[in-house]
Amino acid sequence: TSTPMAGTASGQPAGGGMIPLLKLKKDVQFNHELAYVVNVMKGIAAARFHILERRLAVFEQYFNVASELLTVIDFAHVDHPFVQPRTPVTGVVMVTSDAGFLGGLNAQVVNRGLTEGGPTALLAVIGERGTYYLRETRQRVRTFPGIQDDEGDRLALADAVRDHVVRQVLEGSCGRVIVVYPKSVSFTVQAIITETLIPCSAWVAQRAGQHRLLPNLLWESRVDEVMEYVLLQWIGRRLDEIFALSRLAELAARTVHLEGSYQELLRRGKKLKLQYFRARHEMIDRSIREVCAAQLLYGKDHAE
Repeated sequence: TSTPMAGTASGQPAGGGMIPLLKLKKDVQFNHELAYVVNVMKGIAAARFHILERRLAVFEQYFNVASELLTVIDFAHVDHPFVQPRTPVTGVVMVTSDAGFLGGLNAQVVNRGLTEGGPTALLAVIGERGTYYLRETRQRVRTFPGIQDDEGDRLALADAVRDHVVRQVLEGSCGRVIVVYPKSVSFTVQAIITETLIPCSAWVAQRAGQHRLLPNLLWESRVDEVMEYVLLQWIGRRLDEIFALSRLAELAARTVHLEGSYQELLRRGKKLKLQYFRARHEMIDRSIREVCAAQLLYGKDHAE
């Protein structure tokens, strides 16, 4: 937040009084304190990023096994909404952040989600701040709370979102489900990712390599029931992983943004100090000149 400078555009005190100098001194002190707070916030965000990164466990083996299991199913003979969409309507899950200093990242996620989903999309947003952007479009949206660092809370959120989107698909409200979220390419670069959850035929072959149909395979249960159970578990675990990756991207983006703000405050602090010392020196010089002029005038009058 900018603090108004006292005096003229050049930074010089206006009017020659003490008020401009005192105002500059307060500005210097306020800028110093604000820079300290921002630096602390940056350190907290960076520390939380590294803690979450160390705790993050990605069960890639589970995803690979689930994908390989689904590749043995001939989707052409499975009549299930998880494979054959009943409607062209898309359900969009947008993962946004409730933290401050991330308005730009949230806007990118929301804009990508609206573009991918189209005008008839069923929208769901993680984080209340993302909902604020959608209120301007007057679109109905299902809001979920923001992502927490606690693994239990994050998993519960993933299960709640999974149940919501799966219910929409089974009811025939939408036929395709995608999730849009930020992901850290590096600590300083975040990309917006669009991933398809349903139908599973959109990603199974790509993730597992290729279909390997086994025509003589015997199924103890119905194929569509097996597929539905595996996919339900897969979506829940995948959403939990996506939420963790989004949280990492959020903390990284927050740290980078705060670092930029901190550097800007340091530059502004140097400029304010120069203005303050310049104004102070000018005031001292003016006082000395006035004292010398008064002494000369007094001495001349006394001599006469």
